[in-house]
Amino acid sequence: MKQLLTLLFMACLGVSGAWAQATDVAPDATGMDTDALTWARNVKMGWCLGNALESSAGTWDDASGTYINVWDQNRANWETAWGNPKTTKAMLQAVKAAGFNAVRIPVLWGAHVTNEAEMTIDPAWMARVKEIVDWCLDLDMMVVVNTHHELWLEHFPVFSRQEANLRKLTALWRQIATTFRDYDGRLAFAGLNEVQVNWQAPTAENNTVMNRYNQAFVDAVRGTGGKNYYRVLVVQTYSCNPSYGMQGLEVPNDPVEGRMAVEFHYYNPYNYCSGAAGSYYYWGKAFESAGNIAPEGETALQNVFREIRKTWHEKGIAVVMGEYGVSCHYTTNGKAKQEENMKYYLKCVVSEARKNGFAAFVWDNSSFGNGSEKYGIFDRKNNMNVRTPYMLEGIQEGAETAYQEEIEEQGQQDYEGTTVWQGDQVLSWGDGLQLNIPASKFAGFDTNSRLVVTVRQNPAASYDDLQLCKGGDWSACPFVVDGNNYQGDFSPRNVYGTSSGTYIIPIAFNQTTINTLKQKGLYIQGYGLYLTRVLISISGQTSIILPQASTNADAPVYNLSGQRVARPQRGHIYVVNGRKVIKN
Repeated sequence: MKQLLTLLFMACLGVSGAWAQATDVAPDATGMDTDALTWARNVKMGWCLGNALESSAGTWDDASGTYINVWDQNRANWETAWGNPKTTKAMLQAVKAAGFNAVRIPVLWGAHVTNEAEMTIDPAWMARVKEIVDWCLDLDMMVVVNTHHELWLEHFPVFSRQEANLRKLTALWRQIATTFRDYDGRLAFAGLNEVQVNWQAPTAENNTVMNRYNQAFVDAVRGTGGKNYYRVLVVQTYSCNPSYGMQGLEVPNDPVEGRMAVEFHYYNPYNYCSGAAGSYYYWGKAFESAGNIAPEGETALQNVFREIRKTWHEKGIAVVMGEYGVSCHYTTNGKAKQEENMKYYLKCVVSEARKNGFAAFVWDNSSFGNGSEKYGIFDRKNNMNVRTPYMLEGIQEGAETAYQEEIEEQGQQDYEGTTVWQGDQVLSWGDGLQLNIPASKFAGFDTNSRLVVTVRQNPAASYDDLQLCKGGDWSACPFVVDGNNYQGDFSPRNVYGTSSGTYIIPIAFNQTTINTLKQKGLYIQGYGLYLTRVLISISGQTSIILPQASTNADAPVYNLSGQRVARPQRGHIYVVNGRKVIKN
């Protein structure tokens, strides 16, 4: 009867959404005016309280489903198990003084249950989490609370564990949500963390179970009612990898519109950010004169974030970059320049996040030195001294970037010419398409012409490679993309980043190579990509601009530089269907 009355009450309120849900108490919209998109844009600088409440004084064992080799039996002390002192309000005050206005609090809950059958959370542990949340809100900071390192669930996105894990996850979130039910809209909940199996690409089973975990989280929180009915809820992509999410995430059904966000983590390129042995010491074309730069530079960052924006943000679903960062790593002779480069990297990442309306939370584990897992900014053991000021400065400078209502797509020019092949076939070396373009197709080709190859990335592949070979002998065919020379092999993800996007790649050749192509033709093969179109543009020009006209056509719109524009502005001149137009 109580649930029926609640449903009737919600119907009288005019609750919008795909469906209504019974709640423990009536929904309460007081103080919950901020929708998810606005909430995310309001996070100017976000900070993760890393290696604190998610710490454990033991080793998790998947086989037994318990912690082994436990060195501190008093789990109330586990907050300090990974080397940091207990969190204080003074620490959070220092974070705010540095410009951060939001805190993400990773929390390990499963290790602090007193009754596993009911997943009853130890009241003392709940009180400790609540204390830290209260401090943040006292400082008028926004807060995200999640479940973190729940390895009984995070390691098992599989059917055999699904039902048991759904029950436990629901029980946890109903307790957490009930405790914080009366808190205002500055507090958001994030359901999970990095659910994955050995960091491999997800299977269909993994995606299905992951989506059910996300839905269970939403149902559990909304079901508690009160302010939780309108609270911003953050769901995760598989392993918090944005590319996997763009492929496999099903945004949960939610009875409330505009209160959903999707979370990803960004440590890309990993062979720069991780600081592990063999990592690059420089990132970005701006630093290519300093030394070898990592693949996936500024263009990759911009393109991936635009894909994320189109996938979720532009559909009314907020985006939260729950973790990002670069582990401090340097060489003896290059330390100053490499610190400058880390500052530049963080500035670029935060700037792109702000530009696209994403909430960004830097991972700070208060660990310092040179190498992997050295993500520290504030030294919690020494009065919150900023040990890596260049990191903080990069974040602060990037955070000054304003949100942009319009983002122009980069490098997606539309070329005119002759399509020599079209389809959607996988490139997988000898097991995939090996396309032969006959020599006759290159008649009239010169150094101003372009071979325009359109590919769709397969983010599940461990790498990608577009390989061009001289027809007849399969020897490497040298070519040029965006002014850079390649000897037969080109990795789109190294330039554009890893995503599920489609990319139009204009390829140029020198005269010596053109002479060979006119005699032998060209082979195209590769790996980790789907080839969708090959076009020969003799002029090498973007779409011809015809006489000016006025139109409201819904066709793709380009600016006069050939860049696609997502939201054309009234009165501006664009190219639509090959014609120069004034948008009205």
